Amino acid sequence: MKRLTSRPSGRFVAFDTLTILRTAAVLAVTSTVWLSGCDDQTPQMSTGTVNVVPVADVQPTANVADVQPLTMDVGAQESNGHTFTYRDNPNANSVHVAGTFNGWSSVANPMTRAADGSWSVTLPLDEGVHHYKFVVNGDQWITDPAGDPDFFEPDNYGGQNSGVLVGPDGRKLPAPQPDAILSAVIRHEPTDLQDVNVVSKNLLRLGIRVQESDVSEVSVVFRTPGENAAWKTQRLSSVQSRFGFERFGGMISADASPVSYFFKLRDGNNVVYHHATGITPDQSAAEVGAFVNSMQPAFETPDWAKSAVWYQIFPERFRNGDASNDPNDQKFERLISWTSDWWKNQPGETPGEDNFYKGAGNVWQRRYGGDIQGLQQQLPYLRSLGVTAIYLNPMFEAESMHKYDTADFRHIDDNFGIKGDLKDLSGETDDPATWKWSKSDLLFLDFVAEAHKQGFKVVLDGVFNHVGRAHPFFQDVVEKGPASKYASWFEIEDFGNTIPADPEMFGKDGGLKFKAWDQPSGHLPAFRKNAERGLAEGPYEHVMAITRRWLAPDGDPSRGIDGWRLDVANDIPHPFWIEWRKTVKQTKPDAYICGEIWTWAQPWLKGDQFDAVMNYQFAMPAQNFFVDQRDAIKPSEFLSRLSRVAYAYPYQVSLAQMNLFDSHDTDRLASMFVNPDRPYDGANRIQDNGPDYSGAKPTETQWQRMKQAVATQMMFVGAPMTYYGNENGMWSPDDPNNRQPMVWKDLGTYENPEIEFRQSLFDFFQRVIAIRRELPALNLGYFRPVLSDDDAGIAVFARDHNGQSVYVVINRSDTEATVGVPVDQQDGVAFHNWLDPQQTDVVQPKVDATDARPTIIVKPDARSHLSSGGKVGITLPAYGTAVLVQK
Repeated sequence: MKRLTSRPSGRFVAFDTLTILRTAAVLAVTSTVWLSGCDDQTPQMSTGTVNVVPVADVQPTANVADVQPLTMDVGAQESNGHTFTYRDNPNANSVHVAGTFNGWSSVANPMTRAADGSWSVTLPLDEGVHHYKFVVNGDQWITDPAGDPDFFEPDNYGGQNSGVLVGPDGRKLPAPQPDAILSAVIRHEPTDLQDVNVVSKNLLRLGIRVQESDVSEVSVVFRTPGENAAWKTQRLSSVQSRFGFERFGGMISADASPVSYFFKLRDGNNVVYHHATGITPDQSAAEVGAFVNSMQPAFETPDWAKSAVWYQIFPERFRNGDASNDPNDQKFERLISWTSDWWKNQPGETPGEDNFYKGAGNVWQRRYGGDIQGLQQQLPYLRSLGVTAIYLNPMFEAESMHKYDTADFRHIDDNFGIKGDLKDLSGETDDPATWKWSKSDLLFLDFVAEAHKQGFKVVLDGVFNHVGRAHPFFQDVVEKGPASKYASWFEIEDFGNTIPADPEMFGKDGGLKFKAWDQPSGHLPAFRKNAERGLAEGPYEHVMAITRRWLAPDGDPSRGIDGWRLDVANDIPHPFWIEWRKTVKQTKPDAYICGEIWTWAQPWLKGDQFDAVMNYQFAMPAQNFFVDQRDAIKPSEFLSRLSRVAYAYPYQVSLAQMNLFDSHDTDRLASMFVNPDRPYDGANRIQDNGPDYSGAKPTETQWQRMKQAVATQMMFVGAPMTYYGNENGMWSPDDPNNRQPMVWKDLGTYENPEIEFRQSLFDFFQRVIAIRRELPALNLGYFRPVLSDDDAGIAVFARDHNGQSVYVVINRSDTEATVGVPVDQQDGVAFHNWLDPQQTDVVQPKVDATDARPTIIVKPDARSHLSSGGKVGITLPAYGTAVLVQK
């Protein structure tokens, strides 16, 4: 969701649109959080210490590099933490440090002023790179003037975040020597989720750190219990090099537990083994001293979410299936023809371009009549695309078209179902025993049942931080003031001089004043927060009851939705989400929980709160690589940043992440290519921050480049999400224009001659989705960078699972390129490019298989690419992509 902006008009329609605010963790109830922006980080998931083995303790190898244990000479931090110091503003009245370690909270970590005018604070930080800025006087976000430039990262607002490395600094190490391994920096910490991550009861992700370029090969040697259980060896991949260190990793499958393992490291003729008690050149000693893991995951994420193909729907703009419930009976509603020209004045609107966004605000009053009936009618369309999971923007009763101003969590909006049905529900209170099912509610539950029958999961948008002014409990406060039983539900700052309160006086002297999400005394009154429980008692119990109601209607989870996407989740303190997860999983164990967190989200993804987040941290490097022109990052940096995205969290989380490019809160993916070199979701709202943003239709080359990005999304770690209409060629600036009516072929010609259903793009989406669904490695596989050629614009990565490797080859350049893809297979092994229509066919499901999706098969006479010399050669056109799969 985006923060609402005030409009010239005082009518309700004035807040029909949302404007961006990147929000971050609320780590304290009193926190006010404004994100200055962070790009990436590689966090440590625990406070594990560096495993340092002195050379004197390694017997008896003469080839291990002769170094002493690492101490302060390579930048190790003292145990009492890192001290931040700021000295460059004599006018500072307050300074806080905000960063990845506190959710970018502007108030969580105040700094103390010294006699010399400097400000400082010492914080306990885990080993790793942490990004930060100083917040001066509450609103000035300052890059550290004394920060190390090597750790600066883009803040996605045109500036830089500072960075600090806590722990050993590999840049200070001596140069690697041939046939010698610097044992003192080898690190594998079983308590660190970066190193040991039990993904499931039969999947174990392992990692180990060494000096950069010091080791030529790393393998894990492992075995499981059983008769004649033998040690197996699996080679690990180099997944990231940063600041003088290199990380190797991989995932092993185990059919029994516990798993015993150790590492074999090679550099030329030198081989050493790293195990639980040290480092040795003797494998037998490593077998005796092996690490042991019980294969008990600390937590699990829903299995279905790891193979999901998501589709986000903005209900009011997806499909009008029933004209009888069309909104057109409020002064801020005007029904518009579905196929009309979005950019032109429509009948009944005030003429003139000045009245489109501002003035009369025509665009905010438009309604198009999307509803549940339309959703259900188009399930076969989504099935033909290959979609398996649907995320619906808010569906609950609300006055706006976007429904983020909830008027009643208990009921589906009657404009989406049966108009006027709320009149039959008198007598309902906050007591769940009084709640009834409206006709619209039952229609929605019928839709969920049909969606389940057709093989879909359905997730609703949970907007639990705030409500709209029309919410009956807030209206009770307006009518009764402090005597209302719901007064404690909201952050009321002043009840004013009159009861009932006059809405025209909200926020003014003498009027009702309250905290709201959009602005002080705004249109979205916020629920009261509580330090111990996250939310005050009233809203706490209400949201818990609402959660159970829709997950398991009348106690039956089979009839309920399959999870929640949580709007502005960072605005509710962690204690609430910890308890809320328990409610969700107790009610429906395989329900999916996805938070809207734009930043890195480690505090929410430790297994006690969310299963995943909307993965904007994937979208940002993808934009920087595929979209940007002048400022485009190189293939090597792109693969490095993908590695950081893949391994920032426990892998069971990474596999379930909702990977997106765009949403109802951004410009559309296609238009990003027309408007490159902008911060992600920056300067893209024409009406207030992007007057130079081009709304032009993408060129053929830009469509091709978009396909390349989509192919990568479908093959990467995490579950891909498509914003409605991207698959058939919709483009637009940010809201409200990204919420245009869906383009349908059966509705005939659109008034705007440029609007069309782009069949070739739909076919491409259908193909890449079918590839993803067909190959287990793309749903569960380990991610590893394989090749980058910055001069040629080539990036290659692989997904590995149970012996299957899928290689994704990207030619980001504007010229044809021949690539020799390094593969692990022996010579003469045949590969096919599953993206090539000449080598594979997309097969449509049988008509009577209502839950089936398109599949993909290799043509019997398909040309293959043979491995030779450890490589597979393939020629790609400009902006071409290949997905190489072993025959």
